[in-house]
Amino acid sequence: MESPPQSLNKSLPPSVHPHEFAADETDSGVFQLNDSSVLLLLTPGPDVAPLAAAMAEEGFTAVPVSDLPAAEASGYVPRLAVLDSASPGALDFLRRINAHGTTLQAIVTLAPGERESAAIAAGAQLTLQRPLSAQDVVLCLQRLRAQHELVTRTRDVFDSERPSVPPPLIESVLATIGHEIRNPLAAALANVECLREGIEHPQSDEDRKGTIDDTVLALRRIQDVMTAVSSLVKGTPPVLEKVDLWSVAERAVASVRPHETRIEIAGERSIRGWGNAALLEQVVANLVQNALDATLGMDKRHVLVRVYAASGEARISVRDNGPGVPAALRQRIFEPFFTTKGERGTGLGLVLVRHAVSRMGGTLTLGPSERGAVFRVRLRSI
Repeated sequence: MESPPQSLNKSLPPSVHPHEFAADETDSGVFQLNDSSVLLLLTPGPDVAPLAAAMAEEGFTAVPVSDLPAAEASGYVPRLAVLDSASPGALDFLRRINAHGTTLQAIVTLAPGERESAAIAAGAQLTLQRPLSAQDVVLCLQRLRAQHELVTRTRDVFDSERPSVPPPLIESVLATIGHEIRNPLAAALANVECLREGIEHPQSDEDRKGTIDDTVLALRRIQDVMTAVSSLVKGTPPVLEKVDLWSVAERAVASVRPHETRIEIAGERSIRGWGNAALLEQVVANLVQNALDATLGMDKRHVLVRVYAASGEARISVRDNGPGVPAALRQRIFEPFFTTKGERGTGLGLVLVRHAVSRMGGTLTLGPSERGAVFRVRLRSI
């Protein structure tokens, strides 16, 4: 849904008291909507006031409503929502709003023990059980807001700097960005689910801390990808620094979900080169994911990430035991829109990876291999 200057007539439902939520208003008594506005429809409970305070602290503006049909008819609905499944008409409202695509990114709250199938079918992005943890809700809202900001930022870059770029190219770039953040996003969601289950089945302090640390790592990975891709699209030169290639390889491998594939890191731990740590991590993670895609369906999948020095260069190679790249296609592998994955590929992944490496003063090559494929990232050695 396009976003003209938006407003929504204020209507406080019986389930939400005026003192529990703060919303930005004009002198005329209407809410001014922005990308941090959140439509709220919650039944009373002791978890409501803490949620309101946490949202306000993190910059979200609550828009409480009681008349859902009026909000829908106005056409001015926030992009974010927290809806209680017990509220009459809430799921039908969500289903109608998202009938032609995800316009409203909604967190649907469930009663203890309630199944989430109806909420997911209605178009919920996430579900959380009452009573709500304010921290969990805010974290989910931040994630949904970040997704929207990423799409908007990429669209604005093309609109302002490359007005002649065709829509298919924009869609392909967005698909590539989605490919980059899918794994860490899945990891973060799985960890949040684990923490939620820990309410009923308490975890040890060590396990809980490990889950939180892994979630932070995944979210930082998403943040790094957004920053790096934005820099790449806009042409902003990355900041070069002395980079520990082994540490980069470890973080990149940790960010990928292998699905019964053995991923091995080998070589020399002391190798350092000139690059940008966040951008290089993104490069290696992309190459590892491509290797996993290439070995899909094989009985014994194996990916080897090797850190080494050669010819005065600091190198990271990613090798798989898949079918490899046919000789006739090796010259085209770095061409835009060329892909061996069929409909699963955009043909831009390796293009963006190669461009990222070149912006760090390095090169990306497809090396000779008797079996599988081996891609080498070659940077200036320190």
